[in-house]
Amino acid sequence: MMRNEELSGTASFLGSRLRQWRKTLPLKSFELAKLIKISQGSLSDIENNKSLPSADTIAKLYQHTDLNVVWLLTGNGPINKPQHPSSNEELSGEDADLNELIQKLVRTYYRGDAEKKAHLKGFLLGADPGE
Repeated sequence: MMRNEELSGTASFLGSRLRQWRKTLPLKSFELAKLIKISQGSLSDIENNKSLPSADTIAKLYQHTDLNVVWLLTGNGPINKPQHPSSNEELSGEDADLNELIQKLVRTYYRGDAEKKAHLKGFLLGADPGE
């Protein structure tokens, strides 16, 4: 990761944009850190513009959230991924309703007690036609 003195240009505000996006959900920093598999300290450094995320972290943000990575990196475009009509929306991961449900599921799982987690897990295992 790059340190603060190396940050310049549009990327210098990347952390502020990440925090701005996260707070629109609302998603706590420890929840996002867990979701994208980085330490809470690393996320804090990124959000406080002390360091830049690795390519792996940016890829995980793209894979696990609806954050528009172009907006994150440049400040241009919409804050969330643009929606493109597609016959394979569910498979492409660009179904807005599905993404919203996934985010709610993750938040509920991380914030819930053991009983809620067990309930969610049981429901999903029972509802999954692939199982």
